[in-house]
Amino acid sequence: MTHLSLASIALAAVANLTYLPQVNANAHQNLRQTKNVNSSNAEENTQAFDFFVLSMSFQPEFCHAHKRDGYAGCEDPQEFWRGSLTLHGLWPENNDGSWPSTCTNEKFNPKTVSDLGPDRFDKLWPNVKSSESSRDHTSFWDHEWTKHGTCTGLAQDDYFDTAMKHFLPTPTIVRDNYGATVATSDLIAAYRADLADEYGDVVLVCSGGRYLSEVRVCVAKNKDGSGSHRIECIPQVAGEGNCGSEITIAKFYIDEEDEVALVTEEEEEEMMDVKVE
Repeated sequence: MTHLSLASIALAAVANLTYLPQVNANAHQNLRQTKNVNSSNAEENTQAFDFFVLSMSFQPEFCHAHKRDGYAGCEDPQEFWRGSLTLHGLWPENNDGSWPSTCTNEKFNPKTVSDLGPDRFDKLWPNVKSSESSRDHTSFWDHEWTKHGTCTGLAQDDYFDTAMKHFLPTPTIVRDNYGATVATSDLIAAYRADLADEYGDVVLVCSGGRYLSEVRVCVAKNKDGSGSHRIECIPQVAGEGNCGSEITIAKFYIDEEDEVALVTEEEEEEMMDVKVE
């Protein structure tokens, strides 16, 4: 029998305490990539899909998982992002669980952003990795168009406008519990209440099975490739939900640092009071 040293046991314990999202933040997306089916005649398969998956991300969690990268939007986030998820993408999907990808060679046109409104993009579909003045500020939207939008048969303006028109409002339970933990059943119930006039179920994706990362819904497709009404997700998409019985609503790491600084100041004031007395 091999005996571990105290030092190796201690190192293993520290590793297990590492913030889970740093390891698992993109695990669900990787799973989706492994079952993707590309066609050698991709351009012929444009619009050859059955419905959309609308995915929305929680930026405080994304930023926490990438804390060491110092992304511009994480260092100076919009207030709106603290209480609302934002668009990740609108993805064509097939009823068998596969999906088309990169169906044409049409390049992303940055004019789409100015056509639909830069402020609209930056609020609802932000690229937190770069600042508005950065050369790669449109890289996120470029990626979503190239990989997913080219398979819809929609013009670029129509694809992005369709996604933003299906923007999924976030229940107030997220804002009210910023930095706290909620029961998964309560979050699902909140979404169902807010979506009472449509199919109300959502797919909740959590980093490490615990930290709210993404929320997904399924949207029917019109004949012209645009989005229609919400529908029940197929089992393959529903199975991407991986949250436990409780979900932690992460804070932007800069908010956590502010709290630490505030406590430190209060402690210093108390020390000064003691000295005066």
